Amino acid sequence: MNKEEIKKRYNKLIANIEHVRIYDGRGTYDFYQCERCGKPIVTLYVNKGVTPFVMQCPGCGGNTVHKYSFKTLPYSITGVLVRRWVRPTFEQLLKLNPATIEYVLNGGLVFEEELK
Repeated sequence: MNKEEIKKRYNKLIANIEHVRIYDGRGTYDFYQCERCGKPIVTLYVNKGVTPFVMQCPGCGGNTVHKYSFKTLPYSITGVLVRRWVRPTFEQLLKLNPATIEYVLNGGLVFEEELK
């Protein structure tokens, strides 16, 4: 896919995302936990979009699975770093690998720190 095709699809996504019938988790905290090592990951939706149910654990490489969603962060899991799900800008999008570009163009969000 060339830059112009990506730009056209990205602009269409941005123009229509508020009207697309997908989960709107903005302001929602999700609690994930690794099935192998137990490491928790807490995430927060900044933008409307979709996120994976299972992802690779950054510690041991196991499967980190979504367990719970919360509107406010429970006191019992405070102190855990909260990773933010965001939609990249067009310039940030162009720096991602082709599979991630396709994922984002279909409404997917990525971790904010992956865009720096």
